[in-house]
Amino acid sequence: MTISGNRGSVSAGGDRAHTAHHPPILGNAAVLADNGEYPIGLIVMEDGNGLLVPYTTAETDTPAGVVDEPVDTATESSAPVLRHGTVRLDLLKVGAAGDAAAEADITKLATVGIFAV
Repeated sequence: MTISGNRGSVSAGGDRAHTAHHPPILGNAAVLADNGEYPIGLIVMEDGNGLLVPYTTAETDTPAGVVDEPVDTATESSAPVLRHGTVRLDLLKVGAAGDAAAEADITKLATVGIFAV
């Protein structure tokens, strides 16, 4: 008789930033108008007026969430944002240019309850 210790596996995919590994907490939030396109997986923070803008650095900024669907801020006033749960590591981006998230950014996300898988 063969015994397998594998109780399951985890994989991420699809066309959304969030995963089903942890029930996501999603919500819409207002974005800064005419601030470019926010791609899936963009880490965002709130500006001084409470509007979502691209998160820039783990040194001084606190993330507010991760964009779950692409948003063009020239035509849309809000974005669907993952506020808590798991997110696909391969999609995480920072800054207006959409650079890949660094380890420090991923660690900072975890402090607000968003975990990269």
